[in-house]
Amino acid sequence: MPLKKKIAKIMSQKYNTNITILGDYESSNYTSILDDNNGTILVVSDRDQFYFKDRHRNLWLSVLDPFQIDGKQHYPELGDSYTLNHGVQYSFTTKEAIVEMASNYFEMHAD
Repeated sequence: MPLKKKIAKIMSQKYNTNITILGDYESSNYTSILDDNNGTILVVSDRDQFYFKDRHRNLWLSVLDPFQIDGKQHYPELGDSYTLNHGVQYSFTTKEAIVEMASNYFEMHAD
């Protein structure tokens, strides 16, 4: 299934009451779907930037902009991972992989 169709399906499906959808993928610049019980979230921003955070607060990002951790500038590439002092891991992957993770997770909560 093409990426845009898969995202539209995730964002328009009926879910259990613990799932909240914010925005409308077809007409909004910012859309997210959140599991209120544990904080798992998929965020699509400007239809081009994606991130998925699981219940353990690990984060997968498609954004490859430089960022700072502990005062050091990092220039991530696809496949890179950074683990913060408190154990949370930031991983950089493709938007397709992020949407697949989110689809698999939220499908378990379909109504």
